[in-house]
Amino acid sequence: MDCQFLWQGMEPGCRRAGPGRAGAPSPKGAAMSIPITEKLIQRQINHWNGLRKYLVSEQASTTPGHPPIITVSRQAGAGGRQLAEALCQRLDLQLHDRSLVERVMRQENLPAALVAEMDEQITSQSNLWIKGLFNRRIFLVKEYQSALTRTIGALADTVGGVFLGRGANHVLGDRADLRVRVVASFETRLANIQQRVGLSRTEARALLTETDESRGEFVAKVYGAVSGLPQDFDLVLNADRLGAEDLIETALTTLVNCCRGSDKIQVLSANVGGK
Repeated sequence: MDCQFLWQGMEPGCRRAGPGRAGAPSPKGAAMSIPITEKLIQRQINHWNGLRKYLVSEQASTTPGHPPIITVSRQAGAGGRQLAEALCQRLDLQLHDRSLVERVMRQENLPAALVAEMDEQITSQSNLWIKGLFNRRIFLVKEYQSALTRTIGALADTVGGVFLGRGANHVLGDRADLRVRVVASFETRLANIQQRVGLSRTEARALLTETDESRGEFVAKVYGAVSGLPQDFDLVLNADRLGAEDLIETALTTLVNCCRGSDKIQVLSANVGGK
């Protein structure tokens, strides 16, 4: 039998002699076979070690990381929702917006109308008491804050995704991979609202002002913070200067930079490349 067949790399022409067969190895040859055998064994061990390293690296490269966590805050009419939806599409992520409120409603067994009054706005506690009496369920603002905070945290830990508004950047802080805020001038936002909702300029102005004030009051009351401070975000995008596609690409580039060195880069490398 050829020794080549048994050990990769053995010198060709080495054959094993059968019993009584002429050409049996001499004592000198037997002595020389010891270092040769050790060399072959070491070579095989090195081969196995190399294969093990390869398999480990392959497993690491194919194991999906935790989905990214992104928060998108926005001025009304600046295009924050459009950015959030585009990021979800590009990265294959879930969008958490109104669904956050609906989840709180189900978990706390609350009527939809009651929770809707606290979605990014503040209603008086007395009004909540009156509505709660009619619905036989008193629900305080602090309870809503706790329930919303738990819901956002649980979703971030499990499925990740894009959180639109609802003060998610204040809840998650540095746990979020990217915290974005989209802003624009009042005139730009006014024109966007008119076009999207079909309102007159006067109606759009009133809606814009009311929405901005409600969201600011919501963040102040629920989180004790000032809405829209630049230091609460990793990236502030001005929709006056950037088109829709530029907003998306800038956010994605920043996200990749923020995720370098983490397992989430696997998810991003698989999705960021395509449009």
